[in-house]
Amino acid sequence: MRQINKIILHCSDSDRKEDDDIKVINEWHLKRGFAGVGYHFFITKNGSIQVGRKLELPGAHVLNHNADSIGICLSGRKDFTTMQYNALKQLLLSLYADLRRVGNNNVVPSIHGHCEFDLHKTCPNFNYKQFINDFYAQA
Repeated sequence: MRQINKIILHCSDSDRKEDDDIKVINEWHLKRGFAGVGYHFFITKNGSIQVGRKLELPGAHVLNHNADSIGICLSGRKDFTTMQYNALKQLLLSLYADLRRVGNNNVVPSIHGHCEFDLHKTCPNFNYKQFINDFYAQA
């Protein structure tokens, strides 16, 4: 397993119902010249967690930060659902448990929004800092 130092949150920036599937994101990324979907996980509007790129492989979701990160994308532009937030919380808990189990060199990955690494982005388009604070308080 590769070293994971960061988990980076994204949004699909589309509220179209037909875009609420990782298969669509895969097609978008293939058209951009990627080797398939760049995110490791995609959370649909109903809270389903869809698996994208294998965790063993670097993602293609943040320039210069893919080698040591996991990319999670929420479907939508700004009106995210409670089901998505609940799924994100459960996914993060699961990832942290899995990373502890495999060791990860005793590193607990930090959680970030895409906008922290690309100042031209507003992604993930929700108050992720408050979400992270709440997550750590409850975890």
